[in-house]
Amino acid sequence: MFSVIMPVHNKKEYVVAAIDSVLAQTFSEFELILIDDCSSDGSTELIKPYESEKVTILSRGTPGPGGYAARNLGVDKAKHQWITFLDADDVWYPNHLQTAYELINKYHRVSFYSLSREKIFKSKKSGFFHPQEEKIEYDIALERFSQKDIFHTNAVVIERELFISAGGFPAGECKRGGDSDLWLRLLLNCNSIVVSPIVTSCYVLDNSGVIYGKASVETQHPVHQTSMRYIASHPKASVNVSLKKLSNRKNISWLAARKRTGIFSLSELKVIYFGCLDRTGIKQLIKLITPQNFAKFSAFLRKKSL
Repeated sequence: MFSVIMPVHNKKEYVVAAIDSVLAQTFSEFELILIDDCSSDGSTELIKPYESEKVTILSRGTPGPGGYAARNLGVDKAKHQWITFLDADDVWYPNHLQTAYELINKYHRVSFYSLSREKIFKSKKSGFFHPQEEKIEYDIALERFSQKDIFHTNAVVIERELFISAGGFPAGECKRGGDSDLWLRLLLNCNSIVVSPIVTSCYVLDNSGVIYGKASVETQHPVHQTSMRYIASHPKASVNVSLKKLSNRKNISWLAARKRTGIFSLSELKVIYFGCLDRTGIKQLIKLITPQNFAKFSAFLRKKSL
């Protein structure tokens, strides 16, 4: 039924809890594929005892940013129709696969599911919770995605065929943001998705090792290129405004991170679709350029409008 994919790269402190949370699922028809992504902290030794008929361990010689290549390898070797992911420093609750199973059996001809999830950051619990269970068309899902992150790696269930047709994770193309880029490509390759308010996983940001808000990022988010390519080939598509809004949200977030690290310049604003900025985006943009030189910014806008 399910193939569970878990990349492992130097997660010695957390990987046992992650694996145990998979093995504790109330729904038992699954395989777990662990991909040792060139660990050097002792994680390899910790996961070896788990190898069994139900648990497969694969190894890669070179670690890949974001675990993208490792996840793609896991999907390539997967035996089952449905693909799920869990990061090695997070956990599933026991109901994750059972919830997914019930949704798949309730909604036919749907290949992409998004469940609700909790998040722990600085020991405080929050999360993202879909307001209700519903099947929504891909354009509505894209509009929601343009406003907030309605997907997370630990909380999606994807039919293997859809994952492959969408191109999988962008291994070798980016260091960050590849998960959001995949969610976008999945939406553009399906007709509808199902969302659920049931919480089935916990994203423990405290364990990730990422300094929140100060990560080193590129000048443009991966969804920007995907959006531009789609708009260029579908110039009259009804979803193009949502694509531009999504690109704006992701790019402004990244440019703000670049500003915090002192490497932002006004020329990087060329990735912004100014005509599609909402009130929140405008406020963020003002904060982004302050205390930059407003005369330079005005000149930039005038040049942009020519």
